[in-house]
Amino acid sequence: MENKIAAVIVLFEEKSKSLLLTIRNPFLRSHPGEICFPGGGWQEDDRSLQDTGLRELHEELGITADRVRLICPMEKEHTLTGYIIHPWFASVNSIEPFTLNAAEVSELFMLPIDQICIQANYQEIEFKRGGLTFKTIRFLHESKFVWGATARIMHQFCENNYFSLLERLNKAPASK
Repeated sequence: MENKIAAVIVLFEEKSKSLLLTIRNPFLRSHPGEICFPGGGWQEDDRSLQDTGLRELHEELGITADRVRLICPMEKEHTLTGYIIHPWFASVNSIEPFTLNAAEVSELFMLPIDQICIQANYQEIEFKRGGLTFKTIRFLHESKFVWGATARIMHQFCENNYFSLLERLNKAPASK
């Protein structure tokens, strides 16, 4: 299987102290109805993977790159569908205003950092595909079931303490 390159924006909203996630349109061919970060496949006219993520954020939610503060790349994740996902941690003061692209996204919701980083919300799960058994993790909070690469990126966010990096950057004196 050929690897496909994708990028996602792990967007932290300062106002609510939450990460932004979307639910994909249930009629999409790829990953219909799944919860994910805004993002998508790299295209030839993208200058970089961060540009891929920012382009997709704009396409899906109408949030422009000039409103977003890119913090740093995160560790890439591999999927069973052949994608190599390159997550970028970023922040925005507020997601408002945004415009949901209903062709790609059916819902947007925010998960508070204090819930994302509770280890008890994560569980290892097994699932079968093509007669083989695979292991991954899931995140369960209220009615939101997140699994696979998205749950692993969320877990990575907490394990590597990306939130404290953002806090340190916010406290640093502005350079002249």
